[in-house]
Amino acid sequence: MLLYFIDLSAIPEIGELPSWADPDLLKGLSVAAIALVVVGTWLIFRVVRKVVFRSLLLILAVGLSFSLWQQRGQLTDCVETCSCDLFGQTVQIPVDKNPNCE
Repeated sequence: MLLYFIDLSAIPEIGELPSWADPDLLKGLSVAAIALVVVGTWLIFRVVRKVVFRSLLLILAVGLSFSLWQQRGQLTDCVETCSCDLFGQTVQIPVDKNPNCE
């Protein structure tokens, strides 16, 4: 079980995600976001020479990747419970994924 570092219920719901943003799509997008963080970090490392900034950037990238991976794992289990959240934003479950969800 992964520990939560931030209480996600404290994050206000900014708005509703679009209906096409189902859990399967969001899982794929979270993997793409992790890859983008890794590539972006590598590109910045190629340019930046200061050790302190590199260290801070590495900590930030690892933290962001960890939180994205944790949210991705929760999307796998939430279809059965009909209650999905991604960083505090409600995700609607399509009827074809679980007919018991309203």
